[in-house]
Amino acid sequence: MLGLGVNRLNVTNNSDSFSPSSLFVGGFKGAWYDMSDITTMFKVDGTTPAVVGQAVGKILDRSGNGQHLIQTTESKCPLLAVDDAGRMCLDFDGDDGLRTAGNLPFATNSVNTMSVFVGAKKEATGLNQTIVELSNSVGGTSGGVRIFCTSGEVWRAIQKGSSANTISTDAVGNPNKSIFTSVASISAPSHTFRRNGAVVTASTGSLGTGTYGDHPLSIGGRAAGASANLDGKIYSLVIVGKLASADEIASAEKYVAGKTGVTI
Repeated sequence: MLGLGVNRLNVTNNSDSFSPSSLFVGGFKGAWYDMSDITTMFKVDGTTPAVVGQAVGKILDRSGNGQHLIQTTESKCPLLAVDDAGRMCLDFDGDDGLRTAGNLPFATNSVNTMSVFVGAKKEATGLNQTIVELSNSVGGTSGGVRIFCTSGEVWRAIQKGSSANTISTDAVGNPNKSIFTSVASISAPSHTFRRNGAVVTASTGSLGTGTYGDHPLSIGGRAAGASANLDGKIYSLVIVGKLASADEIASAEKYVAGKTGVTI
């Protein structure tokens, strides 16, 4: 994790030409969702192309791993939206959520490192709002990840083997648009949480033992929108079972920031 403790990462590669697909070269497991690519999104039937202002029931995984996000109940689907700055996103109204049809096979592949990059905006206060969660409830299972905003208005990242390593930001205002990076190793152990290109905390506290689990992935709400729902927007998400390098982190953050409209 060389270089992860500094506030800004020095990058030697050309981030302008970066694609998240490079993070999966070599067969790394995970998923990549690009909400700016309307060709990857569909209505609730899963086959009709999505339309701006209408419900999205399926979004394709661009990583090559086939981990598509779905929602078959139209009332719980986010809307495909264009924000005030002209950026495409999914708009969650506080009762929505998408989840993968199956489990991401991290335990099956003995994965004990994880990198998550996501851009999101919260538009409500006093709510426990899920951006992304690996497992239906990270508190009750082993080998999970969660990035969310608490009811106390702090952004929080949890990385977990058999026990949780939790890092929180200071309280933020509302609305709040941010990009987040959470990079961790169960075996090392380590967990670095970054917001808007700067380190929140770099921890070497324990994540317990074991691997990340074979769990479904949810966005915009816990367990496909069953609870802890986001009132806000999600712009881009990459989750990959590897310990991203300093250059990869800097490039991925620049990519997600560009999709989200955050300056880093």
